[in-house]
Amino acid sequence: MAFADQVALTKDSAFRDRVRMAAVTAAVLVAGEAQSSLSTTAYLKRQGLATRVLAAAGHGEHSEILDMFVWAVSQNGAISAASLDSDIQFTVNSVWSDCAGVTVLD
Repeated sequence: MAFADQVALTKDSAFRDRVRMAAVTAAVLVAGEAQSSLSTTAYLKRQGLATRVLAAAGHGEHSEILDMFVWAVSQNGAISAASLDSDIQFTVNSVWSDCAGVTVLD
């Protein structure tokens, strides 16, 4: 997929709604996860993002958090408007820590 197609995807309202629901789904799962092998810093960053996603979920199509996830998901060239919900969910889950600001130093 060309960059222009990926940018166009970020503006697709139906796609944005699907990403928002995937982000909310991930947020609920992350909010309930145990710290396990995560460092305290990584765990708190992931939890903080979960709280912000859930708080922003109903705030409209152009929230800063939604935009972050839409762009992070759209950068995956395998994702398109025709992608399965499960593929979008997998991608949201895959970028969660990156969107939370978790780094290798955490």
